[in-house]
Amino acid sequence: MRFIDFKFENNNEKKKYSNFIIRFLTGLIYVVFIIFSIEKGEKIFRMTMMILSFFCLFEFLLILKTKKFLIKITSLFLLFSIFIDFMIEEKKGLISYLIFFIPYSIIFLMIQLFSEKNSDKEKIIQTSYLIFGLVYIILPFYLASYIYTIHNGKKLILGVFILIWTNDSLSYLIGKKWGKRKISISISPKKSIEGAIGGLFFCIVLGFYLYKTWGNKYWFILSFIIPIFSTIGDFVESSIKRSFYVKNSGTFFPGHGGFLDRLDSFIFVIPIVATVVISFIYIF
Repeated sequence: MRFIDFKFENNNEKKKYSNFIIRFLTGLIYVVFIIFSIEKGEKIFRMTMMILSFFCLFEFLLILKTKKFLIKITSLFLLFSIFIDFMIEEKKGLISYLIFFIPYSIIFLMIQLFSEKNSDKEKIIQTSYLIFGLVYIILPFYLASYIYTIHNGKKLILGVFILIWTNDSLSYLIGKKWGKRKISISISPKKSIEGAIGGLFFCIVLGFYLYKTWGNKYWFILSFIIPIFSTIGDFVESSIKRSFYVKNSGTFFPGHGGFLDRLDSFIFVIPIVATVVISFIYIF
C-alpha cells in the first residue's frame, strides 16, 4: 500500500514538473515574440497587436456562444485589414483598425437585428456582446498601437509588458509557495493575497529601476497601478469564463490557456496606462 502511495505521489510530482516546464517554455516563446515585435518597429508591432486582438475577440465570441457564421465574418475582415495595412504608409497604419471597426460592426449588427431565427431579446444580447467585445478587447490594442507612436512610446510599451510579466510571474510563484489567504475562491481560487502583495512589491522595485534607466516619473505611478489593474483584469476574464462555464479561453498556449487568458491583464491595463501617460504629457 505504501509502495502504491509512493508511486502515485511520484507520478504527481513528475506531472507537476512537466506542467511547469511546458508553462515556462510557452511563456518564454510568447515573451520573445512580443519583444521581437516591439523592437522591429511600428508597423510590425501594430500588426502584431491587430492579430492578437482579433484572436482574443474570436475566443471571446466563442466563450459567449456567438454563432460561428458571425465569427467567420470576423476572420474575413481580419485578413482584409492586414492586407490594407501592408498597402498603406506606415504612419497611416492605424486607419486599418477603423477599416475593421466600422464595416464589421455595421454588418454584425445588421445580421443580428434582421435575423428571423432569434427573438428580440436574443438580438439585443448578441448585439451587446459585440459592443462589449469591441470596447473590452479591440480598443485596448488600438490604444497600445497609438501609445507606441508617441514620444518614448516604444520604451513605454516594453516597460508595461515587463511590469505585467513581473507581476504575473512573481505573484504566481509567491502565491504557490506562501499563499494561504485567497482573494476570491469563487472567481479565481489560485490567486492569494500573499501572491498579489509579492507581485506588487517587485513591480514597485522594478518601477524605480525603470525611472532610473529611462527617467520618466510616471513609472512610479505605473509600477503601482499596473499590478493592481493587471490582477483585476485577470479576475474580469475569469468571471466571464465562469459565467459561461468555460475553464480556458483556448488551448494555443499549453499551461496558460488561450490568447485571451494570456492577454487579459494587458487588455485591462492599457487604458489605465494611456490615461496616466496622457495626463503627464498634457497636464503635469
